[in-house]
Amino acid sequence: MGGFEWAVAKRYLSSRKRDGFISLTAILSIVAIALGVSALIIVMSVMNGFRAELMDKILGYHGHVLIQGYGGKISGYEEILKDIEDHPSIVRKMPFTESQVMVRSGDQAWGAIVRGMPQDVLTIDEMPVARIIDGDPADTSSYDSLILGVQLARRLGVGVGDDVTIISPKPIDTPFGSTLRYRAYPVAAIVEIGVFQFDESFIGMSLPLAQEFFRMPSQVSNIEVFLTDPELADSVVPQIQSKLGQRAYVRSWKSFNQALVGALQTERVAMFIVLTLIIVVAVFNIASSLFMLVKDKAADIAILRTMGARRKSIQKIFVIVGLSVGMMGIVGGCLLSWLVIANLEAIKNALEQMLNLNLWDPSIRYITSLQAIVVWKEVALTILIAVILSFIAAWVPARRAAKMDPVEVLRYE
Repeated sequence: MGGFEWAVAKRYLSSRKRDGFISLTAILSIVAIALGVSALIIVMSVMNGFRAELMDKILGYHGHVLIQGYGGKISGYEEILKDIEDHPSIVRKMPFTESQVMVRSGDQAWGAIVRGMPQDVLTIDEMPVARIIDGDPADTSSYDSLILGVQLARRLGVGVGDDVTIISPKPIDTPFGSTLRYRAYPVAAIVEIGVFQFDESFIGMSLPLAQEFFRMPSQVSNIEVFLTDPELADSVVPQIQSKLGQRAYVRSWKSFNQALVGALQTERVAMFIVLTLIIVVAVFNIASSLFMLVKDKAADIAILRTMGARRKSIQKIFVIVGLSVGMMGIVGGCLLSWLVIANLEAIKNALEQMLNLNLWDPSIRYITSLQAIVVWKEVALTILIAVILSFIAAWVPARRAAKMDPVEVLRYE
């Protein structure tokens, strides 16, 4: 009996001149489901890539745990580094100073943040940046020079070897009154961090040079701590705080990025729900096409019933038709999403050239590159939802077909 049901379902799916509209509606249903499934997979993958890239850049710049001094200064930070040295989850510690300044070159001026970092961090291999645009960060120790973010360098119109003047907003007292501190430094390197807001405000210098300029001898502003896993931050923070006591206070990366992380998570959930509705609308085509098929094949159904076909067999025929349409759409959607994700950058560049638009403005979207990360659990969930919806859309008209009374149908034939 199973072969009979599949044979009839296959015949109903095929196109004939008399009832060609049936196969046309099936094709439209397949296309609609394929577009819905591919849209959901593509958008969720792009959002996963955006979130992962953004968090990677932020955590690479800020660290997983931040030790901050009261009043913006930590004295005796060497002892703090020794106290937390043996913690098994800590892989790296970096003391640094951080101060807001005005940076000027010629007629151009811009607000920036100066980071004074240990010299062993200021190397091509250790700098927490996406890439080195020009110069060598290690030269900061030899020439008392600076590292600029790429967007900041472009705003100021400077390159490696040019001088920029740093102006501190904190005044110093002189015999002639208070005045601002300022000093000109050459640019040793230009780097791209990968987050637009960092790239347009970052100035790096060696820690001793920053301590000298900002008058913080043997002091730092903060200590960044990097862990084996960022998710351990909430459990590690109280452990570090208990060792430090009142010398400093400790914060997790989640606390100072809480709004951003929450917004990204909310956006992912909302986008998943909205795009799932596209699949819901698409499966309506399956239901409508099957209702038309049931109406068109009413006489065939009645004849099959009089020949001994059971109600379950009739129902199974139309469920097979609906699920076949749904599965073809799902497979097509998966293939389409794979093609788009594999060629995402090329598609973006082609659309930008065709429309003469910047579709990925880093000043709006924070990060400078677009990538997609496929989470297979999400893909499996998308496929499962599409299969369930396809089954529901097929089951309703199939049940109606199974309940047809062959006597009533044949009476009017």
